[in-house]
Amino acid sequence: MKNIFNPKISVIIPVYNTEQYLNYCVDSVLNQEYQNIEVILVNDGSTDKSADICDKYQKVDERVKVIHQSNSGASTARNKGIDNATGEYIMFLDSDDFWVDGCLGKIISKLEKSEKEVDVMFLKYAVIKENGSLTDFKGYKFDYFNRVELLRYISTQDKVAVSACLKVINKKIFSDKRVYFKDSLLAEDIDWFFKLVSVANSFVTYDGGFYCYRILKSSASRSTNEKRIADYLYILNKWIKLTSEKIDEAERDYFYYMIGYEYEILLATFFDYDKRIRDRYLIELKDLFWLLDYRNKPRSNLIKILNKTIGFRYTCRLLNLYLHKRKIK
Repeated sequence: MKNIFNPKISVIIPVYNTEQYLNYCVDSVLNQEYQNIEVILVNDGSTDKSADICDKYQKVDERVKVIHQSNSGASTARNKGIDNATGEYIMFLDSDDFWVDGCLGKIISKLEKSEKEVDVMFLKYAVIKENGSLTDFKGYKFDYFNRVELLRYISTQDKVAVSACLKVINKKIFSDKRVYFKDSLLAEDIDWFFKLVSVANSFVTYDGGFYCYRILKSSASRSTNEKRIADYLYILNKWIKLTSEKIDEAERDYFYYMIGYEYEILLATFFDYDKRIRDRYLIELKDLFWLLDYRNKPRSNLIKILNKTIGFRYTCRLLNLYLHKRKIK
């Protein structure tokens, strides 16, 4: 008799002052048709009613665990959730976002159909518009890749899908490889994703719509403090060093490609920071321009031409204007 594939899924949700969206978020998980789940709500020192909402769920649904901690950031909250997870697979969800109805069972079916044990599944996302409607779902699409095949595929894509929320991860990756989030680090998903793809070996995708992402004004306002650019540069420099020293030669150029993608994002957002911060980090940012040599993309080549023609600072300014023009559209 064939064993029934019924793995427990641990869903880790860091919670901080999201009382307006938290019920919708948690319900989108608990109301999935696939029921073998545990929801770990890590209240990260919320000062609104979020903590009470978490406790309410724990009282009425035995699948819900609540952990209260002083405000320590998303990385610490996620790590605490990982340490308390009992599922075979781990997923992450931000407390102001939600999942599409009925998707989890289909994800489990895709895991079951894979001939080899899956380390990581990539998922698709949509953004919630101001009128409440969703954009089209976007994300990777392939059947099965090993690490080198995945890295080669990423190098053909416009984006590097670093978000932890868009993954299903085998618990063994955390227990055996210690793929945790670095505490107190902003842009922590970038560092975590590079670590993840450096140790995982088997990858698949789920092709259906899954993750619904809210872009809140409060999130945007936190994105241009000095710690963010300092942490971003720390991550880039850390992985440049690790790539040259630890990554296999067959994978090295692909890692530089991914680092270069994040570098392009930093170039485009550089003028979102105030002048004092720009002046402080300009030289360090400029010194990493060589990363674009690993990105044979039209945008990257245009950036290199602009840099030669009008200089580094004006290139960053033009990229920033283009970025905000696209956002307005």
